[in-house]
Amino acid sequence: MIRLGALFTDHLNLNGDLGNVSVIQSQLAWRGVDSEIVKIESLSQLSQPLDFLFMGHGSIAAWADIESKLEAMLPQIESLIGAGLPALAISTGFEALAKRALFADLELSKLPARVSKFEVIEDGPHEVLGYLNTDVNLPLITRKANFIGCMLHGPVLAKNPELLDEVLLAICSRAGLELPPIQSKEKADQLAGLIHEVWVLEKELASE
Repeated sequence: MIRLGALFTDHLNLNGDLGNVSVIQSQLAWRGVDSEIVKIESLSQLSQPLDFLFMGHGSIAAWADIESKLEAMLPQIESLIGAGLPALAISTGFEALAKRALFADLELSKLPARVSKFEVIEDGPHEVLGYLNTDVNLPLITRKANFIGCMLHGPVLAKNPELLDEVLLAICSRAGLELPPIQSKEKADQLAGLIHEVWVLEKELASE
């Protein structure tokens, strides 16, 4: 059973970014791999065995509610990421981690004005599509070991199959499994068609 940890799900889901974890779980199910989503809101819960960790985006008020709990957990989160646990952090979740020593090479600074727009970025041989809504100057996508920090909403994994496959491969490797293909060709073709439609629409919006 693959265990997908999700931090503070009631607070860090402002733009539906918890959908990234649902996408992972659905993809694993379509490939015949069992998984469960584990809600994490304390240091003791963070200490249980995990194959993946997700930190989403939250409002100022949401972060204020969890600030003390999260502060106690951040050293352990940093340690897990440093040790290679597959992880994804979105927008302000990524910002919270960017202040840690593990990411000392990143320069976190305020932008003159908030940026809100659809964005398509180069990511190696692929493009990544999502919605950018931020007032800080962080790379739109960053990797460190099996960690991915991303400033794009969406949820980003639902729109970007290459990025999703990268995460799925890391999770399965962590669990000692090979990533099987989607068992239904009909399902795979349907997903490809839907993702294509999203790209056509949002790439046009990104060019405006």
